[in-house]
Amino acid sequence: MIDHSEILKPVMKKFIPYLLFSATTLHTVLDVSSVMAMSCGSHSDKAEVVCEEGDTDCEEKISAATIN
Repeated sequence: MIDHSEILKPVMKKFIPYLLFSATTLHTVLDVSSVMAMSCGSHSDKAEVVCEEGDTDCEEKISAATIN
């Protein structure tokens, strides 16, 4: 009878480094992409809003946004 564990040992010795490499690469890619996504969202806060003269609703929204 064939002992399957003896057949799989060389295969697993070749497979495990690739598995570890792919896991660390995936972890790095996901970690960097979350940082990039957060930094891109902060750029929209720097847009300047110009209100028409006498528009109190617009002026109140701007003052509330600058306080936060």
